[in-house]
Amino acid sequence: MPAQAQKGDTTARRSTLKVDITSYWLYRDALMFSYERVVKNRPNHTWAITAGLQEFPELVGELVDTITVKQENKSLGYKVGGEYRFYLKKENKHAAPHGVYIGPYTSYHYYSNNRAIEVNNSGEIQNGNLESTLTILNIGVQLGYQFVLNNRWTIDLVFVGPSVSNYAFKADLTGNISVDPDDITNEVLLSLIDKYPGFKDLISEGEYAEQGKVNTWAYGYRYQFQIGYHFGRKKK
Repeated sequence: MPAQAQKGDTTARRSTLKVDITSYWLYRDALMFSYERVVKNRPNHTWAITAGLQEFPELVGELVDTITVKQENKSLGYKVGGEYRFYLKKENKHAAPHGVYIGPYTSYHYYSNNRAIEVNNSGEIQNGNLESTLTILNIGVQLGYQFVLNNRWTIDLVFVGPSVSNYAFKADLTGNISVDPDDITNEVLLSLIDKYPGFKDLISEGEYAEQGKVNTWAYGYRYQFQIGYHFGRKKK
């Protein structure tokens, strides 16, 4: 009896839409997406863009004996970035985006927070608001591996991602507080070390706030875990 052979998959899948799982571990209210695309005339090369929202971890409680963050009145943050990947032909038996890759990347983080501050100034309780903004610009290279499962799903792991990073922090204190505003700003910076490891570079380099500002370059790093969906269109 005649039988019809099963048709092969004729879909050219060059696109991958991914969700960044790492953001959920490091931040709060984070939703980060990445889109990766195989370059048409360079099948072992891809480019990718990343964008989404992520709020800085909450900082509420006693910083030192005299300074307490009572609550966060406002919190806003986002991240955008881009990268270019070279999938190593000699190391990979699969076509991109499956396998070992290296390549440059850049990312920009923006955070804005308004915190209610209470200061015990020699027994006198004083209250104010600390409005702060933090921007981080990372420029670096990364090494990673991406799995493609059943030609549909992807698991993307960045193992090593050193960078040169610019940290710019600005704070403005308002209210009836009579102590030096820089003392409060620096206590906030010290407390943020536990919330964001990259701040350790600021403090170790002696970059304390003057007039509520810090702007410095330091070494950073990147590690990432993403899950994605691999898709495309039918071949002509």
